[in-house]
Amino acid sequence: MYTKIILTVIALLLAVIALTPFVQPQPAMAQGSFSGVQMAVTGEDTYFFDTRTGDLWQYDVNLFMYHKKLTQLGKNFENIR
Repeated sequence: MYTKIILTVIALLLAVIALTPFVQPQPAMAQGSFSGVQMAVTGEDTYFFDTRTGDLWQYDVNLFMYHKKLTQLGKNFENIR
């Protein structure tokens, strides 16, 4: 009888541990050097925007790169290059 109770308690605790991610999923967090970088492709241009620094990189079809920076919301980007 004692063995059955202990095994049942262990099985229930293992079930709780196994089912917790389904009941309370944790959000994914990127930790790499590109975390916070968003990408958009529009027609012939590709844009990368770093939300942490305000940097914007634009690549066109000929792989010319334009680097701009957002310094204040509501204002235009400043040309870096």
